[in-house]
Amino acid sequence: MSTKLTDNVQSYWHKIYQKDQENTLQEDIQTDVVVAGGGIAGVMSAYFLAKSGKRVALLEARELYSGTTGFTTAKLTAQHNLIYDEMINRYGQKTAQQYYQANMEGIAFVKELANQYGIDCDLEEQDAFVFTEQIQHKDKLKKEYDAYQKLGIEGAFVEDLPLDLDISAAVMMRHQAQFHPVKFLQGIVKEIKALGGYVFEHTPVMDLSVDKQVTCHTDSDYTVTADDVVLATHLPVYEPGKKFYSSHVKTESSYALAVKSSYEFPEGMYINNDLPKRTLRSIRDNGENYLLVGGESHPTGDGKSSKERYEQLVKFAESHFGDVEVLNHWSSHDYIAPDRIPFIGQLHEDTDHVYTLTAFGKWGLAAAVTGGKVITDLIQGDDNPYAALFAPNRQINKITETEPKDDNPTESYDKSSQASDPKQLSPGMGSIVKIDDKNVAAYKDNNGQLHLLDTACTHLGCDVAWNDGDKTWDCPCHGSRFAATGEVIEGPAVKDMPTWKK
Repeated sequence: MSTKLTDNVQSYWHKIYQKDQENTLQEDIQTDVVVAGGGIAGVMSAYFLAKSGKRVALLEARELYSGTTGFTTAKLTAQHNLIYDEMINRYGQKTAQQYYQANMEGIAFVKELANQYGIDCDLEEQDAFVFTEQIQHKDKLKKEYDAYQKLGIEGAFVEDLPLDLDISAAVMMRHQAQFHPVKFLQGIVKEIKALGGYVFEHTPVMDLSVDKQVTCHTDSDYTVTADDVVLATHLPVYEPGKKFYSSHVKTESSYALAVKSSYEFPEGMYINNDLPKRTLRSIRDNGENYLLVGGESHPTGDGKSSKERYEQLVKFAESHFGDVEVLNHWSSHDYIAPDRIPFIGQLHEDTDHVYTLTAFGKWGLAAAVTGGKVITDLIQGDDNPYAALFAPNRQINKITETEPKDDNPTESYDKSSQASDPKQLSPGMGSIVKIDDKNVAAYKDNNGQLHLLDTACTHLGCDVAWNDGDKTWDCPCHGSRFAATGEVIEGPAVKDMPTWKK
């Protein structure tokens, strides 16, 4: 078997499933609700709105499921590493209980809809585990299990796992799940269209005009006008005023491998509470068993080698699961709120008819499903038990950090930009270089052509960093990502990087 990483960075969820192609917007249209963003938050919002009787248009800037949803570890769980002890200390038991229930309802919705529509999405119930190999972290896991007991969460505190890992302790949560997100959402999109909804790909929303109705301006001359607009993008593409979301949300990147191995992986989904981060689960497809090995989390655009991060995951897989073959490797980029609770609701108190779902952290699949129902109820004027929990204008309580933070080994990795002069670039290599004493984003493609780009992110102007593992330019401020030749591939930026000019 080969552990060599290819140059093709592709999510396993995209590789094995050929989805339907959707049209691009070709005319002005008017509808009841526009949903911008074709990930799980946008698709489920569009579905629940269509089921409520609304005429819906779902607009995706690139291809459906091409954002975080299509690059996830695909765990449907209310176990978000260690969060419930922290949440009780921050907000009290009632809020922590609501958060757990909201995520469990999201899992239940997925099970119900997959069964109702006959969607074969490899959905399996699994127990979820957070473990530590560090004796000094054992008390944190005990506190988390104490929180489970206070909240009535079914689980256990254990000191052994059926894995080749020498753990100190683990906390387990029962009745969680794993699935294939692209297969599931493709089935839901079919139902949206059956309910009369529009679905458009390669139709980015560039800006909004908000009056009695809301008009979405796309990158063409065509517009979509609606009574209400839902922004289910990484960060809202429309953010007037003080840039609340850009200033309150942090970004984090992580990496994953799909590997083939003779190792018999046990039941369960696993993640550590140590650094570097490691996450594990099985993948079962057409009678074949694979492993998903992920981790290496770090702030997006930190300028350290992502190639080295992939290589560290390969070494981990080899050391614990024997001879492995890497089928796919990919990265994911997440947005995290200060209290680790997503922002779901009205965009701003003074912006009527515009709603958002964002900042799902690294655990957004279940909450995004419930979030779609929250948005639908808000637009319909109905009460929802989780509206206050997720409200963007909620009071975010601070807590005192008492635990010392561990050093992240990924911070010691090599720099991703290895060249200081364009002449030093090899084909397929990028770097921040100096030209006339100014920083320039330089990339030499495989044909030897040199591409020189302005380093400023087109969102709010932060300087991008080279990502040598994915061959992208990543913004450290708000997580926008651009292809090596400058095309925007992930927002909040909506415009490509301009060519550098003297």
